[in-house]
Amino acid sequence: MRIQKISNRVVAVDLEPSNTAGWLSTYVVKNSENMAIVDPGPKSSVEAFGKLFDLVEVNRFKKVYIVLTHIHIDHAGVVGDLVEMAPNATVFVHSRGVRHLIDPSRLWQSTLEVLGSNARLLGEPRPVPQDRIVGLVGRAEIELGNSKLVAIPTPGHAPHHISYLLEPDGLLFAGDSIANYFNGRLYPVTVHPFDGEEYLKSLDLVLQLQPKRVAVAHYGLVDEDPGVFIQRARDKLVSWTYYIDSLARSGILKVEEVYQHILSKDIELAYAKQLEEHMPAFRGSTYRVIAGLHDYLLRKNKTA
Repeated sequence: MRIQKISNRVVAVDLEPSNTAGWLSTYVVKNSENMAIVDPGPKSSVEAFGKLFDLVEVNRFKKVYIVLTHIHIDHAGVVGDLVEMAPNATVFVHSRGVRHLIDPSRLWQSTLEVLGSNARLLGEPRPVPQDRIVGLVGRAEIELGNSKLVAIPTPGHAPHHISYLLEPDGLLFAGDSIANYFNGRLYPVTVHPFDGEEYLKSLDLVLQLQPKRVAVAHYGLVDEDPGVFIQRARDKLVSWTYYIDSLARSGILKVEEVYQHILSKDIELAYAKQLEEHMPAFRGSTYRVIAGLHDYLLRKNKTA
């Protein structure tokens, strides 16, 4: 487990789920009475959470808020365990995600179809009692005492995705709404089911928020100007879209071939592909983002 101080009230924690360091950042926001955990991670994080809860003395907090950007199991699979470990914990999630936390069976089956053996590596989520969940609709605020999290719907990566702006810090917890970010290299998170139009709208929205800093789920605090980072993600999505369309016009339609062509052109995606070899939970990620965008463009062209 690795802990990085971001500010006096925020730390980024790498719980190294599924023996994979440098892949998922969980963020902890603390004051004297309350604690918020943003994107706790998959089921395989549960043992590390036991150690983290001992370290932060979780029982001394009056309230613990488990704050989800979305319900994909790499972000939320451990929640059913955490509400048992912390009896004073309440889960915040988009209203569309509530039923999948209460009964995660359908979510688990769809995850198995998409991730295959990687899903079992992350672990099957446990149900969360309904009375421990708050479903968020539209913009909402989670009061933390001397700070607050402003929930902002940012669909595209998933229809139920939410980003959270920590005020007064101006720190945006972006989840998967902008990009994956590894050692300065980025690429948009366009996995299935992806909606390109909604993703671009969400990027434009968070750009208008003018956050002072951006923290992503995969991975860490972004070490560049937030506006530049968001615009770079937007530009890459647009360039990928044009490139896939041009490949289709030249007769290259199979997603496996499209993926190889993009890998040969995009050094940031190629860098992430190299990381997969050393990060078990990350394997297949770069292929899935191209497959998700490819599938979206096929669906869009069929309805055009």
